[in-house]
Amino acid sequence: MAIEKRLQILRETMREHGVDYYLVPSIDAHNSEYMPTCWKRRTWISNFTGSAGEALVGMDNAYLSTDGRYFLQATQELDGNFYSLIKQLGFVSEIELFLQKNAAQKSLGVDPKVIGIGRFARLQQLMTSIGGKLISIENNLVDLSKNKLGEDVVLPNKKVMLWDDKFSGFSTKEKLAWLQSEILENQADYLLLNVLDEIAWLFNIRGYDIDFNPYAISYAIIGKDSAILLVDSEKLNDEILAKFKKLNIKIVNYDQFATEVTKISGVILLDDATASQWMLDCAVKVGKTKFIKSPIVLAKACKNETEKNGMRLAHRKDAVAVIKFLNWINSNWQNGLDEISSSDKLEEFRQEQVNFYGLSFSTISGYASNGAMIHYRASQKSKKIISNDAMYLLDSGGQYFEGTTDITRTLHFGAPSNDEKKYYTLVLKGHLALGRARFPEGTRGEHLDILARTPLYNELLNYRHGTGHGVGCFLGVHEGPQRISTAQSSVPLMSGMIVSNEPGLYFEGQYGIRIENLVLVNEINQDSEYGKFFEFEDLTLVPYCKKLIDFAMLDNTELTQIKNYYKQIENIILPLLDSDSAAWLKQELAI
Repeated sequence: MAIEKRLQILRETMREHGVDYYLVPSIDAHNSEYMPTCWKRRTWISNFTGSAGEALVGMDNAYLSTDGRYFLQATQELDGNFYSLIKQLGFVSEIELFLQKNAAQKSLGVDPKVIGIGRFARLQQLMTSIGGKLISIENNLVDLSKNKLGEDVVLPNKKVMLWDDKFSGFSTKEKLAWLQSEILENQADYLLLNVLDEIAWLFNIRGYDIDFNPYAISYAIIGKDSAILLVDSEKLNDEILAKFKKLNIKIVNYDQFATEVTKISGVILLDDATASQWMLDCAVKVGKTKFIKSPIVLAKACKNETEKNGMRLAHRKDAVAVIKFLNWINSNWQNGLDEISSSDKLEEFRQEQVNFYGLSFSTISGYASNGAMIHYRASQKSKKIISNDAMYLLDSGGQYFEGTTDITRTLHFGAPSNDEKKYYTLVLKGHLALGRARFPEGTRGEHLDILARTPLYNELLNYRHGTGHGVGCFLGVHEGPQRISTAQSSVPLMSGMIVSNEPGLYFEGQYGIRIENLVLVNEINQDSEYGKFFEFEDLTLVPYCKKLIDFAMLDNTELTQIKNYYKQIENIILPLLDSDSAAWLKQELAI
């Protein structure tokens, strides 16, 4: 349906609720990056499919704000007759700056379920300061508009599975006891949870409600001596119900969260970085609220020994799949392969691996100019035929019961130009510099980011995305609180954390380059008068593209680092391959 019609219906709904502007964020009630189709409201009203950004709809105009990763994509997806692109260049919300200049004496409508506590307070203060008004409307106006057009908003209803203790390392009972002790330590009575990966981690459950993420749509109310999981009961099999009954975990349907909150009292904890304004509204009616960082965030980020070993195993499986694919595509690219058929074939190789659950995100398969779009998604309309006259960027990952993977390799099937080799090698030099970093306790990602960018900075080049994001263990491919970026994180890198190492370089209209490994933060077992030190362990075990490396640009330290990395691949992955793939790998490892 045309965006014009959708905007027309939304504006009619806005008038019914006395709203001049309506904010449509990209997140859902669970602060999710990925969400079911029924909650992709911003995409529905704008056609923009990027994972970050928000729409602001006024009575006469509509706006889409997103960051540098998506400028090109937004330009292509937005209808310029109805939408203007607002480029997010800094850390201050461009939407809020726009409202400050253009919404005096106006009203702004928001759904409190999809607005965080801090954001709601800022918007309220902003609208008051310009003589306007912030209107909180629990019935989402995009949903109401969809209903008017005959589109029902129906949540997915897929089964939930238990994640076995042999994968998790700690049982649900142990995790609940720990979390309840944290509640007591904070002198509180309850903790309200809405973030899906936190709930999945706590209860050792995984689901199928969200594409690429093993989550079940749910809330949780954890008391100092009680636990309630709010999930539609028909999703739970007899095994789960029996286990949770034994643990005194009460099961209540998902839509009863507000009702259940009315039954509690005392001091109620909320993570104001992720909880919605609606959750706060529910809590303040029955108790005293206190804001904390959810204890689960750090516990989940710092993998235990079982999870570390699981992630290593998942990456070995993934390396086998990716290397089989690389061997296959190097022999078959001449047969009219395109970006979609190639990525589908890679998924087939992953499906061969034991305990494969699915992809960890929608594969970024970009040939030539499509690779210059940082978060490109191939479609039947946009797909290119792969040939030997340009670079091919492939960013993909898998979910296995043991762990989550994410890898990017940039390939070339012909004779790369000197410039292509130069730029690829500059990105590789940054990737290697970060990968061999050693750093003291307290070091944050922003302290290390410069290592990956320096070879590019020296050439007056840069990239518009972070260098590294945290990764979960059979959870989200994007996980906080750790990251490596120019942006301040305030969170030090700790033993057991996993982050990506993925510098890149992009030439609009030509090609893109990105090289990505996942790395595990390990403590160095050596006494130092300066305290603890840490280093990275490469979990990803796949060779770089040999023909794109200008070896004359590498120094001895970098050459030795690659050789040591390749020795790991040879020792760990080579014995797991079929003879044909092994022969290809041996050739690539010979440098």
